[in-house]
Amino acid sequence: MKIKKSIRMSTGTVKAVEKNIDKTVKFGSNVSINCEKVTIGKFATIGNNVKIQCKELEIGDNLFMANGVEIGRGGCTGHNSTVKIGNNVGIFENTIINPSESVEIGDNCGIGADVMIWTHGAWLDITQGFPSDFGPVKIGKNVWLPARSIVLPNVTIGNDVVIGINSIINRSLPDGCFAAGSPCKVIKENVYPKNISAKTLKEMALDIITEWTKLISYKGIDDFSIQYKFGKIYLTYNEWKTIYHLREKTMEGDTNEVAEDLRDFLRRRGIKIYTNKLFRSIKPMWVK
Repeated sequence: MKIKKSIRMSTGTVKAVEKNIDKTVKFGSNVSINCEKVTIGKFATIGNNVKIQCKELEIGDNLFMANGVEIGRGGCTGHNSTVKIGNNVGIFENTIINPSESVEIGDNCGIGADVMIWTHGAWLDITQGFPSDFGPVKIGKNVWLPARSIVLPNVTIGNDVVIGINSIINRSLPDGCFAAGSPCKVIKENVYPKNISAKTLKEMALDIITEWTKLISYKGIDDFSIQYKFGKIYLTYNEWKTIYHLREKTMEGDTNEVAEDLRDFLRRRGIKIYTNKLFRSIKPMWVK
């Protein structure tokens, strides 16, 4: 019989027979992880009051898991109780993921606040005809599942899907669609991803530059210049120069607090440039 080994942090406990947790992972306070096998990739952030229990947990790079997330509840210690989360995933406040059966979340997914993902639903006597449902949930790549949505057992959500807020997803959804409602229905098919023209990209970038300029000035930074040219944003702060490639999602040049603030602002607008650093922005003076 394999004995679980514990990692006791000042912020909580990880118990597992097998552990592979990258040294860059950042844990909040009051975190409890209890699994047979745990793998967590680079630059993951796990917030406060997070509780995780399942047979196997596999998390890729750049996870952002907000406060109060719970992975577990009914039947979460069975042989199918596995959770696999891809790279560049955000899971926000008070989300519940129930892995009575397997749950898979693909790369670049956003799981909004108060979402519930269920792999089982049963209570009343099935010999009297009452319903019972057990089955896995699979969410593809590039999916936005917004606040207060509910995913029920035996659902597969395809790649490149956007779902309306407060939806109940009780059936599988195809790639590239926009779906919404209670129960959730496909509203538009084959709409994602879209090819954005150079003109539209320029308009988006100029809007981002305008808003970020207001914000960074509010934070007390004014000795910079910023401009857009041919799919790139050029930032100069003092003598440091940084270039952001919007289509390629890369950056080059100097890294400093102002450059990182713009990278974080781009993230908030949906343009995520991942580096070997966590996202971080400058706080206004009144926050300090």
